[in-house]
Amino acid sequence: MLTISLRNHRRNLLTEVVDGIFLIRKTWGCNVYFIDQEPPLLIDAGFPVDSTKIMKILQRYDIPPAVIATHYHLDHVGALKVLAQEMNARLYAHELDALVIEGVKPYEIFKIDPLRKAYYKLLAPLFRYEFVEVDVKLKDRDKIDFHGGIEVIHVPGHTNGSIALYLPSRNLLFSGDTLRNENCNVSGPPPNFSTCLEEAYKSIYEKILPLDFDILLPGHGEPIIGGAKAKVESLFRKYGRS
Repeated sequence: MLTISLRNHRRNLLTEVVDGIFLIRKTWGCNVYFIDQEPPLLIDAGFPVDSTKIMKILQRYDIPPAVIATHYHLDHVGALKVLAQEMNARLYAHELDALVIEGVKPYEIFKIDPLRKAYYKLLAPLFRYEFVEVDVKLKDRDKIDFHGGIEVIHVPGHTNGSIALYLPSRNLLFSGDTLRNENCNVSGPPPNFSTCLEEAYKSIYEKILPLDFDILLPGHGEPIIGGAKAKVESLFRKYGRS
């Protein structure tokens, strides 16, 4: 492991959120988390333009990295193709979303306002996605032998194959977009980009709230270090969900 070396370089590239788990700074896409271990592990991979920064971190290792995608949206999987080609990365995703990542099933089309649609169309050449084969297709409650053991929690609603990743040994949860913490406001997934919002909240209530976690590392917004489960519970009280 290269923890000491990584800490020396974190001013430019990394912020350590908890011991051995880093947030890659200033990515264009989602929060990209990096776990310093052997093999090195990424949770999500940002937009295609984030690949250069990610590879700069991974080149410190002699062992090919692993990447777990929490769902198939472009801001989470955009760099997968480059990482697989250039770094021989081993890719993980839920079996349902893997079909979209590989190009077997089409990307879900969402209704967005005309202004945002025009903005995305203008920037499309910078964020062009390339299909890539997923090496390991995950299912609910699968165990991944990384960092003391990672449990896969299938939480459909944002996408059909959205997952959260639970580290019971550390009371820690990577939530992807199923839970966000933007502007210090814990919320569910963005309504305009979710297949079924009610299903997403059902997933949070039935699959996430029973877990014992104190740390939440969301796909967007600030990590919550301490008291994370209580803040998710307050989300349901706030909106009258039970």
